[in-house]
Order: sequence, then structure tokens, then C-alpha cells
Amino acid sequence: MIRLLYFSQTTQPASSEAVENILQSSRANNLALDITGVLVHGGGLFMQTLEGPEENVLPLYVKIMRDQRHENCRIVHISHAEKRLFQKWSMGIVEGDPLTQHHVMRLYAQRMEAVPGKAYTDTMREFLRKLNAPR
Repeated sequence: MIRLLYFSQTTQPASSEAVENILQSSRANNLALDITGVLVHGGGLFMQTLEGPEENVLPLYVKIMRDQRHENCRIVHISHAEKRLFQKWSMGIVEGDPLTQHHVMRLYAQRMEAVPGKAYTDTMREFLRKLNAPR
């Protein structure tokens, strides 16, 4: 199993309806592919973590790169994973609040270099905490 984190820039403002469409199709497709993850958006950026079998995650990422709703896709972290961080989420979503934006921008600033494991892990734990928080 692998875990892949990428960033991209939106080609137009991401409306609530557009994000909901992304989530609905992602959840249905990811369930069938045994992929879990989280989508973070805000500030003109998408950040997504995908985790699952390598033979499913990599072709999905190639498909995602072709989506016209965003551009400049860049993988900033990819690693082998023993267990899932987002096992309950075929695709969770975290919308950009200031705290989330701080985490995203810190990782985004490092997108041209390898993202340190601790920065990645800390950010993913924060997103997982947000996903599991009572609404």
C-alpha cells in the first residue's frame, strides 16, 4: 500500500457545488478501488492524500492530473504505508480555515523539495482530527 500527497491550483474558484461533485464521484470511485484519503481545499489550492494499493493509486493520480478543474499537479510526498490514516474515509474533506491554511501553506512552500516526514505526519494527523471531530 502507498500514500500519495499532491497539490494543485484551481483553474477557477471552487464553488460548493463543484467540491460536492468532486466528493461524490471520489467517494464512489475510491470505494471500488480500495482507496481512502482526504481532500483539502481553499485559497485557490487543492491538497489531496490518497492511500491504497499502488496499482490503484497511481493510475487514479494520472486520471486526476487530467481533470480540467485544476492545474500544476505536483506530488510532494509518496511513501509505502503499513496502515491507513484515513481508513474510515473513502474521501474526507477539510475546507480551508486559517489553521488548515497554515498547514497547507507550510507543505506547499516545500513542494519543490522532499516534504519532511514529520511535517507531513503532523499535518495529516491534524486533518484526521478535523475529520473525526463532532459536527
